[in-house]
Amino acid sequence: MNRLYIFLGLFAIVFLLESTGTRYMHTAVQNIERHFQIPSKVSGFLVSGGEIGYLSTVIFISYFGSRGNRAKWIGGSALIMAFALILAASPNFIFPQEQQTLKLTKIEESLNPNNLFSGSNSGNFWNDGSNANLSTYFSYKPIQDRIQSKLRESVLEKISNHIVTKRSLNTSSIDHKKSDYALDEPLMEEAIQHMKQILEGVENEKPLLAILQQFVNNRHLNRDQDIATIRKAANAPFSFCGRLVNDLKEILNNVTCNHKSSNLGPLSLIFIAVIILGACRTISWSLGVPLLDDNVKKNSMPIFFASLAFLRILGPILGYLVGALSNKFYYTSPTPPGLTAKDPLWIGAWWLGFLIVGFATIVPAIVMFFFPSKNSNKYKVSQSDEEKNQLNLYDKHMSEKKRAEEHNVKGSLKTFKSSYRDVLSSKIYIGSVFGRIFDDFALKGYTVFLPKYLENHYGIPQYRVHLYMSAFGVFGLALGTVTGGFITRKFKLNGRKVALFLLLCSTLNVLIFLVKIFLGCNSIVNSVGVEGVQTHFNYSKTCNIECGCEDAKLFPVCDTTGKVYFSPCHAGCRKANVIDLTNQTVKKEFCKDDCQLMTVLFLITTLLGAFVAGCGVVPGMLILIRSVPPSTRSIAIGLQGFMVSLLGSLPSPMLWGAIVDSACLVWEQTCGKGACTIYDPFSLRLRMNLLYAGLRSFSILADIYVFYQAKNLNIFEDPEENIETEEDKNKGNERGKNEFVPMTKLH
Repeated sequence: MNRLYIFLGLFAIVFLLESTGTRYMHTAVQNIERHFQIPSKVSGFLVSGGEIGYLSTVIFISYFGSRGNRAKWIGGSALIMAFALILAASPNFIFPQEQQTLKLTKIEESLNPNNLFSGSNSGNFWNDGSNANLSTYFSYKPIQDRIQSKLRESVLEKISNHIVTKRSLNTSSIDHKKSDYALDEPLMEEAIQHMKQILEGVENEKPLLAILQQFVNNRHLNRDQDIATIRKAANAPFSFCGRLVNDLKEILNNVTCNHKSSNLGPLSLIFIAVIILGACRTISWSLGVPLLDDNVKKNSMPIFFASLAFLRILGPILGYLVGALSNKFYYTSPTPPGLTAKDPLWIGAWWLGFLIVGFATIVPAIVMFFFPSKNSNKYKVSQSDEEKNQLNLYDKHMSEKKRAEEHNVKGSLKTFKSSYRDVLSSKIYIGSVFGRIFDDFALKGYTVFLPKYLENHYGIPQYRVHLYMSAFGVFGLALGTVTGGFITRKFKLNGRKVALFLLLCSTLNVLIFLVKIFLGCNSIVNSVGVEGVQTHFNYSKTCNIECGCEDAKLFPVCDTTGKVYFSPCHAGCRKANVIDLTNQTVKKEFCKDDCQLMTVLFLITTLLGAFVAGCGVVPGMLILIRSVPPSTRSIAIGLQGFMVSLLGSLPSPMLWGAIVDSACLVWEQTCGKGACTIYDPFSLRLRMNLLYAGLRSFSILADIYVFYQAKNLNIFEDPEENIETEEDKNKGNERGKNEFVPMTKLH
């Protein structure tokens, strides 16, 4: 098989994996926020580490890499990237969650029946129950937690021959099932059934006393098991009405917050890994595009470049798919009972995707690094049939004389300065770069926080968010890229025509994003936020006043009418799955929203916007590399990347993170201020879409400037295609001036 095709196939695999690994970081951001309890501004800074690595290396790599064997540079960078991806996953294993020593004196005292009931300290210290009455039993903390105060009061009034007023009580049938989070649940359900019989006047209190006596006696016998059950309930992903459990939650939270360890270690490792990833992505793009340009005909370049850009966009699709797969697994094992991937507090296995892509990159990177090169550094004007498909791993526009001049520091420095001076003297290049700066500033921050926006505003589960982003956003961008390359070649867009096409793409993209401002709805999480605004975020009601729900985490549940509660605790739930609340049950399945239509419309506009933006990728890059001398293509691409990263990608996530945080309504109070759990839907929608459209409007102005300057721009002809290198020209003068043969290239 032709070496050129083998190399291009291998390069495509490496390029695809590098693009996948770089974008996967975006899918892991929200899970890292929740794992390490950091706000969006910090996670935005974490993502910006990639730009720091890119900025610190791109100028030099694009220059020196273009002077050497580009296959070795690309393969070496892929190996380093594989190491960085594995390093990014390491904090999950190097810094596991520590088990802290808990002071459970308060909990143990509440469970100890000897504090309320007299008797011996033997195992069966109750004989006939004559030492306690119902009022004493009802003051026992575990019984108070399980039985509503109004039900207890009603029974006491009935026994005392007081008139019992009508009350709203739970008269549902009793489900005698053991609960993982409750103490002797079947026994307590039986007690509630006897209380119902007392209120109906069909029996006296003696059967109830016997049940409660047995319950209290079991607490004396099963103290260690009870502590374990309460700890399990305290570690559950949701909170329900139980003062003992919620007191233990508070103890656990205080221990965590007072522990001296910090997140500096794990976050530092991730930050270093992201910096390395940023440096590695410099090489494949800045060296790969000129390498492709050296081995294909200019009139075929739009199609080949579209294929390369398609791979660059297909990588994020794979990154989102790997993210969706990873998010289906909990970040630690075992998964807490009752917590699913659909819950807003789910933390996906963010580290898993880094390992998958990292190990998959190692083999093709090694093969690329050791790919054999039969090239000499001499580029002859005349080629035999055997040389037609020769692979140019070195820049063919570099003559041996020029290479020799760069062997000393003085000559290298002189060439370095003159090369960048040639690039910066192009007005079209300057306008194109500034347009892409604003494009990247808008797109980078938007895509980083889009998963959070979709999850909070439209109620889409996190694992589905990444599937939708890849299926609609990234796929639309890839399809648009191929379409843009085809249109550019089919209609031979040159000069101002190609600049006008790019301008139209930018304008349509902005208009589509402005439409998204009107695509609002009320998701379940939004409904909790709206209710919170009305009550000044005080979710306490008569049904949960004695439950201790102040520190309960967001876990929305609904009753049969669709009314949403912040958590099972705020709904007055005293047992998981069954609740003593106005003869009703609350479930997540009862929660319905009105976001179905708006979600579909949003995804359609996302597909259209991405397609239109993708159509401008190939024309934009062709304008860039044709606006500078061919020997400075890698330098031009590297300098563009430097400027885009410095002024666009680097500050973008931090600014977008601050904008997203500004719409927060409820912060998770873990050791102070943690991650945001509920946003103002209208403010978040308005600010994100207006910011994107505003930034892209500046890129439209830059595209207008390029259109004005692009009158004589030639996309399909290389100005050096029919010109000999300086060395060959000198040799040709000796042989005669009429012996020039054009270089044959791959169609």
